[in-house]
Amino acid sequence: MTISDLEHFKKLLSEREQNVVEWLNSPETPNEADISKAQGLLIDIKNALQRVEDKSFGNCDVCKEDIELFRLEIQPVTEICLGCITKEERAQLEEELFLASKIHRALLPQAFERIEGHEIAVKSLAARIVGGDYYDFLPSSRNGATRIMIADTMGKGLPAGLLMSNVQGAMRILAEDIISPCQLISRLNQWLCRNVPVTKFISLACVLLDTAPAGANRLIYTNAGHCPGMLIRNNSAVEWLEPTGGVLGIHVGFTYEEKTLEFNAGDLLVLYTDGVTEAENINGDMFGTERLTRILQDHRSEPLDMLIENLLSEVRFFSERRDLTDDFTVIAIRKI
Repeated sequence: MTISDLEHFKKLLSEREQNVVEWLNSPETPNEADISKAQGLLIDIKNALQRVEDKSFGNCDVCKEDIELFRLEIQPVTEICLGCITKEERAQLEEELFLASKIHRALLPQAFERIEGHEIAVKSLAARIVGGDYYDFLPSSRNGATRIMIADTMGKGLPAGLLMSNVQGAMRILAEDIISPCQLISRLNQWLCRNVPVTKFISLACVLLDTAPAGANRLIYTNAGHCPGMLIRNNSAVEWLEPTGGVLGIHVGFTYEEKTLEFNAGDLLVLYTDGVTEAENINGDMFGTERLTRILQDHRSEPLDMLIENLLSEVRFFSERRDLTDDFTVIAIRKI
């Protein structure tokens, strides 16, 4: 475990210790059984903090191998890795993860309304049982515009999925009253910083497809530190939707800009998460934006479902792995 990992878990443990102490000192009178459990948890936290100091934190007490980081994120006082838990504990964990996976997939759009004048395809795969990628289609009832969201949280697994479910819920509520991508992302960042104890940042891009007659050939976007989207023109020229502000959840005072691009018949917009460009092969080389650009240009005229499948095949071929090492999400939109 790295020094930064140890510092992160030290902070996480200290926050939990403070929360337990505040609860014990709260005006509400807890019952004796709960007080006893809380005091026992404080002892566990104190012992875990000591393990951070002597750099033995995260080592399994049984086999002395590393405990899974995603489990430590959920319960940092854990002392036994998955390989050493009992059969009963493993069965319970598998059932909980299965249910978490079903809930996570159900939160993502199961279908989306057709956007007049556009062809759309999406594919989202989690590297683990629960993923940390998020995408959504948020139509506005006021002017007919649709906001396309794509986001990625630093990390993978259940902690990333829990954080992203909070982002999704907040985004859907905020989007009911806010149309502008810039204002929408600014409000989301403020909400995250003030209400969610984020220890890992979130990157997010919001693209507004304007279907009103006066703006039907344009898209408006704001990019909060997310992978730059690609706009491939009908002549194969490429324009990038570069970041226009910082990642979410870091600083409440971050500001975001909004940019407008023409979106004409035959143009192709591709949004993706870093599970595409940062996929690594056995030599540690990354898939990269140059390879991504070439593949999308070569296949840009194909049906969009086929284009994304070809891209996924290329990522797997490059990494020489069937299983993904990071969440993979791609949204492709072609102006008809």
